[in-house]
Amino acid sequence: MNKPQFYSYTLLLLLIGGCATTATVSELGDLEEAAITPDSLTSLMPDYREELQTLSGRGRALVSEPGNSDRVTVEFQSNRSKSLLTIRTSIGVEGGQILIEPDSLLIYNKVDKIAQKISPEQSSMSSVGSIASLNMLDLFNFTIEPEDIDKIFEDGNRYFVLLSNQVVLEIDRSSGHVIKVDRSQSDPPIPYRTIEYEGYAEINRFQLPRKITIFSRDGNSRATFLVQQLDVNGKLPPLSVELPEEISIQRP
Repeated sequence: MNKPQFYSYTLLLLLIGGCATTATVSELGDLEEAAITPDSLTSLMPDYREELQTLSGRGRALVSEPGNSDRVTVEFQSNRSKSLLTIRTSIGVEGGQILIEPDSLLIYNKVDKIAQKISPEQSSMSSVGSIASLNMLDLFNFTIEPEDIDKIFEDGNRYFVLLSNQVVLEIDRSSGHVIKVDRSQSDPPIPYRTIEYEGYAEINRFQLPRKITIFSRDGNSRATFLVQQLDVNGKLPPLSVELPEEISIQRP
């Protein structure tokens, strides 16, 4: 696994694609404004920030970018402060690890023996920054506060929610599940453009997606993550990347 390949593998962890209806900020004015209040809308949306404290699992990821398409296995462990991702090739060889913390991303390419620590917003590392933008618990259970909401529109069986930072959410009206997070109109730098969620299923009373697609900042690359195994609120080991002594951390 070379360095470009490893970076492309990290992209697919954040991206999940689908065919959901879309509405950009400029198109929201054509929709009917909803009667539901911000408090009622956020009450409808599943919020597991108190009950769900750890998440671990494994899945198959497909990354698609100009001139390249790859499949890998991703193992992940996450608590409320950190997420650790381990990337394996199709034959089970470990290619590297990614440690996501609130203000940094540590990437270890085990094959090329390179370790880098960057900010999630670093524009020069767009595909890596996209995956590091969210803790895995926050990725699987995207939540907002009532005061984040600017306006709410409705169309058929969906709410379209415009947030104060110009992010547009698509919410299923019956379940409250987030279908899409669109940051295409947000002020730069943005670590990802769009996240799409599909296949919600109940796991120990938690409704969580089984398929997530994240589109890169420029919209030209996407990563689709299909969950194969998911465990909630289990005991996790310390989340850290064990680097060999001879490898120093680079800071671009």
